[in-house]
Amino acid sequence: MANIVKVADSIFDSPAFNDLQNPSTFSVQGGRLMSSVPHTDGLIMVGTNDIDVDSANLVKTRNGKGDWSFNRTAAGAETYNCRITLDQLLRTGETYIYDLFGQDSKVAAPDKGIAVADFFVIYSDTVVPLTTATLRLGKTVFSKTAGGAAFTQTDLVAATGIQTAVTPAVGQPTFQSVAFQNNTSGTPVVFHKDDLGLIEIEAQFVMANTGTLRVYGLGAHFFFNYN
Repeated sequence: MANIVKVADSIFDSPAFNDLQNPSTFSVQGGRLMSSVPHTDGLIMVGTNDIDVDSANLVKTRNGKGDWSFNRTAAGAETYNCRITLDQLLRTGETYIYDLFGQDSKVAAPDKGIAVADFFVIYSDTVVPLTTATLRLGKTVFSKTAGGAAFTQTDLVAATGIQTAVTPAVGQPTFQSVAFQNNTSGTPVVFHKDDLGLIEIEAQFVMANTGTLRVYGLGAHFFFNYN
Protein backbone atom coordinates (compact mmCIF):
# COMPACT_ATOMS: atom_id res chain seq x y z
CA MET A 1 0.00 0.00 0.00
CA ALA A 2 1.34 3.44 -0.96
CA ASN A 3 2.32 5.89 1.74
CA ILE A 4 -0.08 8.79 2.20
CA VAL A 5 0.95 12.44 2.30
CA LYS A 6 -1.72 14.89 3.45
CA VAL A 7 -1.54 18.32 1.80
CA ALA A 8 -3.59 21.11 3.31
CA ASP A 9 -6.26 22.42 0.95
CA SER A 10 -5.06 25.97 1.43
CA ILE A 11 -1.60 25.00 0.13
CA PHE A 12 -1.28 24.11 -3.55
CA ASP A 13 2.54 24.14 -3.69
CA SER A 14 3.54 22.21 -0.59
CA PRO A 15 7.29 22.34 0.31
CA ALA A 16 6.88 19.26 2.50
CA PHE A 17 5.64 17.23 -0.45
CA ASN A 18 8.21 18.63 -2.90
CA ASP A 19 11.08 17.59 -0.59
CA LEU A 20 10.01 13.95 -0.46
CA GLN A 21 12.00 11.37 -2.40
CA ASN A 22 10.18 9.41 -5.10
CA PRO A 23 6.85 11.30 -4.86
CA SER A 24 5.23 8.84 -7.26
CA THR A 25 5.09 6.31 -4.40
CA PHE A 26 2.83 8.54 -2.33
CA SER A 27 -0.92 9.02 -2.43
CA VAL A 28 -1.77 12.72 -2.03
CA GLN A 29 -4.90 13.81 -0.20
CA GLY A 30 -6.16 17.37 -0.40
CA GLY A 31 -4.23 20.20 -2.00
CA ARG A 32 -7.18 22.18 -3.38
CA LEU A 33 -6.99 25.95 -3.59
CA MET A 34 -9.84 27.32 -1.48
CA SER A 35 -11.67 30.61 -1.85
CA SER A 36 -14.93 31.82 -0.33
CA VAL A 37 -15.23 34.82 -2.64
CA PRO A 38 -16.59 34.71 -6.20
CA HIS A 39 -14.78 35.23 -9.48
CA THR A 40 -16.45 37.91 -11.56
CA ASP A 41 -15.67 37.03 -15.17
CA GLY A 42 -18.17 34.31 -16.01
CA LEU A 43 -20.08 34.17 -19.30
CA ILE A 44 -22.59 31.65 -20.60
CA MET A 45 -23.39 32.27 -24.27
CA VAL A 46 -25.71 29.84 -26.07
CA GLY A 47 -26.46 29.96 -29.79
CA THR A 48 -29.08 28.26 -31.92
CA ASN A 49 -27.48 24.82 -31.46
CA ASP A 50 -28.67 24.58 -27.83
CA ILE A 51 -31.70 26.88 -27.62
CA ASP A 52 -35.06 25.20 -27.01
CA VAL A 53 -38.01 26.62 -28.96
CA ASP A 54 -41.65 25.67 -28.48
CA SER A 55 -42.79 25.76 -32.10
CA ALA A 56 -41.70 24.36 -35.44
CA ASN A 57 -42.58 27.75 -36.92
CA LEU A 58 -39.31 29.10 -35.56
CA VAL A 59 -36.93 27.66 -38.14
CA LYS A 60 -33.19 27.39 -37.51
CA THR A 61 -31.61 29.08 -40.50
CA ARG A 62 -28.13 29.81 -41.83
CA ASN A 63 -28.55 33.40 -42.98
CA GLY A 64 -24.90 33.64 -43.90
CA LYS A 65 -21.40 32.85 -42.69
CA GLY A 66 -21.41 33.12 -38.90
CA ASP A 67 -25.07 34.15 -38.99
CA TRP A 68 -27.44 31.50 -37.61
CA SER A 69 -30.78 32.25 -36.00
CA PHE A 70 -34.31 31.02 -35.43
CA ASN A 71 -36.46 32.86 -37.99
CA ARG A 72 -40.16 33.60 -38.33
CA THR A 73 -42.40 35.86 -40.42
CA ALA A 74 -45.67 36.12 -38.52
CA ALA A 75 -48.94 35.13 -40.15
CA GLY A 76 -50.97 36.65 -37.34
CA ALA A 77 -50.75 37.17 -33.59
CA GLU A 78 -48.22 34.52 -32.56
CA THR A 79 -46.41 33.72 -29.29
CA TYR A 80 -43.05 31.97 -29.10
CA ASN A 81 -40.87 30.91 -26.16
CA CYS A 82 -37.11 30.32 -26.36
CA ARG A 83 -35.04 29.04 -23.45
CA ILE A 84 -31.72 27.69 -22.27
CA THR A 85 -30.82 25.95 -19.02
CA LEU A 86 -27.70 26.36 -16.91
CA ASP A 87 -27.28 22.62 -16.58
CA GLN A 88 -23.57 22.00 -17.08
CA LEU A 89 -22.36 22.45 -13.51
CA LEU A 90 -23.84 21.53 -10.16
CA ARG A 91 -22.27 22.16 -6.76
CA THR A 92 -23.95 20.82 -3.64
CA GLY A 93 -21.13 21.30 -1.12
CA GLU A 94 -17.90 19.62 -0.05
CA THR A 95 -15.57 19.29 2.93
CA TYR A 96 -12.15 20.92 3.15
CA ILE A 97 -9.02 19.57 4.84
CA TYR A 98 -7.25 22.41 6.66
CA ASP A 99 -4.35 20.65 8.38
CA LEU A 100 -1.10 19.38 6.93
CA PHE A 101 0.13 17.11 9.72
CA GLY A 102 -1.52 15.57 12.76
CA GLN A 103 -5.20 15.36 13.51
CA ASP A 104 -7.68 16.02 10.70
CA SER A 105 -9.35 19.43 10.69
CA LYS A 106 -12.30 19.20 8.32
CA VAL A 107 -14.91 21.90 7.81
CA ALA A 108 -17.77 22.39 5.38
CA ALA A 109 -17.07 24.69 2.46
CA PRO A 110 -18.80 28.05 2.12
CA ASP A 111 -21.66 28.21 -0.38
CA LYS A 112 -20.49 27.79 -3.95
CA GLY A 113 -22.10 27.98 -7.35
CA ILE A 114 -23.34 30.62 -9.76
CA ALA A 115 -24.71 34.10 -9.03
CA VAL A 116 -26.22 35.69 -12.14
CA ALA A 117 -25.23 39.33 -12.72
CA ASP A 118 -27.46 39.75 -15.74
CA PHE A 119 -29.19 37.49 -18.26
CA PHE A 120 -29.77 38.41 -21.87
CA VAL A 121 -31.21 37.64 -25.29
CA ILE A 122 -30.00 38.71 -28.74
CA TYR A 123 -32.68 39.11 -31.44
CA SER A 124 -33.97 41.28 -34.27
CA ASP A 125 -37.50 42.38 -35.15
CA THR A 126 -38.40 44.17 -38.37
CA VAL A 127 -41.40 45.42 -40.39
CA VAL A 128 -43.64 46.07 -37.35
CA PRO A 129 -42.92 46.19 -33.61
CA LEU A 130 -43.41 43.15 -31.42
CA THR A 131 -46.59 43.21 -29.39
CA THR A 132 -44.67 42.21 -26.24
CA ALA A 133 -41.24 40.76 -25.40
CA THR A 134 -40.14 39.49 -22.00
CA LEU A 135 -37.15 37.81 -20.36
CA ARG A 136 -37.42 35.58 -17.27
CA LEU A 137 -35.04 33.71 -14.93
CA GLY A 138 -36.47 30.68 -13.14
CA LYS A 139 -35.44 27.70 -11.04
CA THR A 140 -36.98 24.22 -10.92
CA VAL A 141 -35.96 21.85 -8.11
CA PHE A 142 -36.93 18.20 -8.50
CA SER A 143 -37.65 15.80 -5.67
CA LYS A 144 -35.67 12.65 -4.88
CA THR A 145 -38.86 10.83 -3.88
CA ALA A 146 -38.74 7.43 -5.59
CA GLY A 147 -42.51 7.12 -5.66
CA GLY A 148 -42.88 10.47 -7.39
CA ALA A 149 -43.42 13.99 -6.07
CA ALA A 150 -44.12 17.44 -7.46
CA PHE A 151 -41.19 19.66 -8.33
CA THR A 152 -40.89 23.23 -7.07
CA GLN A 153 -40.73 26.05 -9.61
CA THR A 154 -39.63 29.53 -8.56
CA ASP A 155 -39.28 32.67 -10.65
CA LEU A 156 -35.99 34.18 -9.50
CA VAL A 157 -36.77 37.14 -11.73
CA ALA A 158 -40.31 37.36 -13.07
CA ALA A 159 -40.91 37.97 -16.78
CA THR A 160 -39.52 41.45 -17.44
CA GLY A 161 -40.39 43.57 -20.46
CA ILE A 162 -37.63 44.18 -23.02
CA GLN A 163 -37.46 46.08 -26.32
CA THR A 164 -40.37 45.67 -28.76
CA ALA A 165 -39.32 48.35 -31.25
CA VAL A 166 -38.07 47.36 -34.69
CA THR A 167 -34.33 46.99 -35.13
CA PRO A 168 -32.46 48.70 -38.02
CA ALA A 169 -32.32 45.47 -40.04
CA VAL A 170 -32.58 41.71 -39.60
CA GLY A 171 -28.79 41.49 -39.58
CA GLN A 172 -28.48 44.10 -36.81
CA PRO A 173 -29.88 42.39 -33.69
CA THR A 174 -30.42 44.09 -30.36
CA PHE A 175 -28.82 42.98 -27.08
CA GLN A 176 -31.38 43.09 -24.27
CA SER A 177 -30.38 42.21 -20.71
CA VAL A 178 -32.00 42.18 -17.28
CA ALA A 179 -29.68 43.02 -14.39
CA PHE A 180 -30.12 40.82 -11.34
CA GLN A 181 -27.29 40.30 -8.90
CA ASN A 182 -24.74 43.00 -8.10
CA ASN A 183 -21.57 41.54 -6.63
CA THR A 184 -20.96 44.68 -4.55
CA SER A 185 -23.80 43.56 -2.28
CA GLY A 186 -21.40 41.08 -0.71
CA THR A 187 -24.02 38.33 -0.67
CA PRO A 188 -23.95 36.49 -4.02
CA VAL A 189 -27.07 34.47 -4.68
CA VAL A 190 -26.13 30.81 -5.02
CA PHE A 191 -28.43 29.06 -7.47
CA HIS A 192 -26.80 25.70 -7.97
CA LYS A 193 -26.56 24.76 -4.33
CA ASP A 194 -29.88 22.93 -4.74
CA ASP A 195 -29.42 19.27 -5.55
CA LEU A 196 -31.49 18.44 -8.67
CA GLY A 197 -31.95 22.16 -9.28
CA LEU A 198 -32.26 23.43 -12.86
CA ILE A 199 -31.98 27.12 -13.79
CA GLU A 200 -33.59 28.42 -16.98
CA ILE A 201 -33.49 31.66 -18.97
CA GLU A 202 -36.63 32.11 -21.06
CA ALA A 203 -37.46 34.76 -23.64
CA GLN A 204 -41.04 35.15 -24.86
CA PHE A 205 -42.00 37.04 -28.01
CA VAL A 206 -45.54 37.96 -29.05
CA MET A 207 -45.49 38.89 -32.73
CA ALA A 208 -47.85 41.04 -34.74
CA ASN A 209 -49.02 40.12 -38.24
CA THR A 210 -46.26 40.49 -40.91
CA GLY A 211 -43.53 41.06 -38.31
CA THR A 212 -40.22 39.23 -38.73
CA LEU A 213 -38.26 37.77 -35.84
CA ARG A 214 -34.74 36.36 -35.61
CA VAL A 215 -33.44 34.91 -32.31
CA TYR A 216 -29.66 34.60 -32.20
CA GLY A 217 -28.68 33.72 -28.67
CA LEU A 218 -29.41 33.60 -24.94
CA GLY A 219 -27.01 33.78 -22.04
CA ALA A 220 -25.85 35.26 -18.76
CA HIS A 221 -22.94 37.05 -17.15
CA PHE A 222 -22.30 35.62 -13.72
CA PHE A 223 -20.05 35.38 -10.68
CA PHE A 224 -18.77 31.89 -10.03
CA ASN A 225 -16.58 29.92 -7.70
CA TYR A 226 -15.90 26.41 -8.94
CA ASN A 227 -12.67 25.71 -7.06
